Amino acid sequence: MKELGFLSVIYLLNAFVLGTFILVLYSIWTQLIRSARALKYINWLRDSELTTFYVKRYPELMLRKHLVVIHTHEPIALAFGLFQRRIIISSGLTHLLDEKEMEAVLFHEHYHLRHYDPLKTFLLTLGVSTIGYVPILKSILSNYKMVREIMADNDAIKKAGTPVGLGGALLKLLRIGSVNARFQGGVVSSFAADSVVNDRIARILEPDKEPTLRFSGWSLVCSVLVLMTLFAVFNVVPH
Repeated sequence: MKELGFLSVIYLLNAFVLGTFILVLYSIWTQLIRSARALKYINWLRDSELTTFYVKRYPELMLRKHLVVIHTHEPIALAFGLFQRRIIISSGLTHLLDEKEMEAVLFHEHYHLRHYDPLKTFLLTLGVSTIGYVPILKSILSNYKMVREIMADNDAIKKAGTPVGLGGALLKLLRIGSVNARFQGGVVSSFAADSVVNDRIARILEPDKEPTLRFSGWSLVCSVLVLMTLFAVFNVVPH
């Protein structure tokens, strides 16, 4: 009876590991499909004339292979893609922002592009979606996004020489609302992501104030208990 009990636990653990592996594959496949659809949408709306104009306007950013301007009235600004990285802006954005604001947006997104931030965010999002029973991961993801956005802001301010353009762009896009649903997901770093925009504005207003990382004591305790339980089960049960 005791051996049967151990065998049942072993089978359960194997099913647990296999289920997690299948969930990882499913999440990756789903994200690849969504990325392919978004890329098709981008190519369909591509404005070649405006793309060429902005590539030539900012030669120091070397955007010839990385910038795409799409023709839509909706203001869009984001870094997109896992390996084939692109900065996506819309004609609606070019009409909404002035020259200094547009410059700040491109500097900000170029930082994400250089540092593969959409890929890094996707990997963290994958971890949260597949092993969400470790609640601290959600806090880590949220704080990571905030820190990366603030670092991109700092880079944009440094290159522009002033926070005025960045602040103006953030306030204008904050009034518009969230990013197009076609571009939501782990492979996207949106310029005006709702979840961290207030922290970014506060940082611009008080540049000497360090950002506050948010961790719940409850999620930390639960995560430690979950990890201890998994460690004990996988090491106590004979293989």
